[in-house]
Amino acid sequence: MTILSRFAPLASALVTSFALVGCSSTVAMTPAANVPFAHGEVDPSFEDNGNGTITVRVAHLGDPAKLASGATTYVVWIQPDKDDAPLQNVGALKVDDDFEGELTITTTFRQFAISVTPESAADVTKPEGTPVLTASVSD
Repeated sequence: MTILSRFAPLASALVTSFALVGCSSTVAMTPAANVPFAHGEVDPSFEDNGNGTITVRVAHLGDPAKLASGATTYVVWIQPDKDDAPLQNVGALKVDDDFEGELTITTTFRQFAISVTPESAADVTKPEGTPVLTASVSD
């Protein structure tokens, strides 16, 4: 499976959702077809100084190993809406016993795609798993 085909759901979500936000609007994440029960939202907050705080909240996400062989964690990725900008691993999303999790990051990017993937380690530099939740954020 090529990297492009693994991110086809992300591209589809970006084209179909066009979830544009203002300075503090919550954006619903789109679940992949294999996890229709999953729920996610992105809560961006942008400051005048150029920094943004992004909180990703998920619910109904179970054991990542059930979605990808060898997966032990979920990783949150952003891809800035700039030419040739690579995907960036912005952190591991810990899911608790109630199948909920939250990750807050700081970024200077104001327009980006965001996704959650099951991964074998928190420090992977390229996604190995297929995105389970996706969204597009724009200030």
